[in-house]
Amino acid sequence: MGGVARSSRGNYALGDIIRSVVVLAGVLAVGALLFNLVNDAEPHLPEPVDYAAALDAARAEYDYPVLAPEPLPDGWRATSVEFDQGQGGDRWRLGFLTAEEQYVGLHQSDGEIESFQDERLGEFTPDGESNVAGQTWQRWVEQDDAPDHALSRVDEGAVTIVIGTMSYASLEDFVASLR
Repeated sequence: MGGVARSSRGNYALGDIIRSVVVLAGVLAVGALLFNLVNDAEPHLPEPVDYAAALDAARAEYDYPVLAPEPLPDGWRATSVEFDQGQGGDRWRLGFLTAEEQYVGLHQSDGEIESFQDERLGEFTPDGESNVAGQTWQRWVEQDDAPDHALSRVDEGAVTIVIGTMSYASLEDFVASLR
């Protein structure tokens, strides 16, 4: 009499399952290896930007002295530039990476100075004063485990804020280069 033929496809033995899992794990391992080879583990630094044209335009359009370092310190590169004329005032921002890969940001506005300072220095507390080239700058320190430092000054109807991942002395050197 004819019995029902049993297909070996419907009966998975433990060995078949283990072989399938091993093959799948191998495929995933090869995929992970290829992903790691294609994606460099080194962080990619932002590309340098040329801010000369933006600086010239902002200086021509704004009613306050728009600042930038002159000359740019050796090994430094500009990584971001923005300028915007809006209801909040004329805003200027430059971002830099130093040769030691420290960040320095220059922010200026002639709008609502107090709200601009609150916006940029919300996580900072006052920390004394610095004197740079005969000008008094307010010191600020971030409330963090690895605090950033900042210097700010209000002059000619505009506020200038310099924020960085470096010491006050280094920020003071940067401020001294602003023209």
